[in-house]
This record gives sequence, structure tokens and C-alpha cells, in this order.
Amino acid sequence: MMLKKIKRVFLTLLHERTGKTIHYNAGLKVDKPTQLIIAKYEDCSGYYLLHIDKEGKEMTDTYHETIEDALEQADFEFGVQPEEWEEE
Repeated sequence: MMLKKIKRVFLTLLHERTGKTIHYNAGLKVDKPTQLIIAKYEDCSGYYLLHIDKEGKEMTDTYHETIEDALEQADFEFGVQPEEWEEE
């Protein structure tokens, strides 16, 4: 399956966790990502909000029916505004 990256945002000190969600990987709470990516698999109708670490590796993700839903999730979790995203 091919993953197409659509949008990316680098998180800064202004993007603190809101505390409204907690993500786990292998049973451990994950650190704050350094960037978020909205991506889509070719054969999937929805979109993924990928949490990426400082080495560029995926830490966790969430699935969303629309890009708008993924953007809202990023705002909900980190206060990322729509105009902060860059196109891939």
C-alpha cells in the first residue's frame, strides 16, 4: 500500500499538548511529536494524522473520514491552526 503525504506541520513551543488525548505505543505513553503529517493510503477512503518523532519515525496515528476531521484533531490535541499547515 502506498502512503501519500498531503499536509505537514512542525510543532513548536506554541503547540503544547492540550491534555485532551493521550497516545500510547506498545503500552507506553508517547512523547510530544515534532511534526504531524496528514496522509492517505491509495486504497483507503479516509485520512491518517501521523505523529512523527525527531528522527522522522511514526510514533502513533489517528484515522479520520475527512481531511477536515484530521485538521480538527490536530487543533484539539495541539492547537494547530489550519493556516499553519504546509502542502506536501
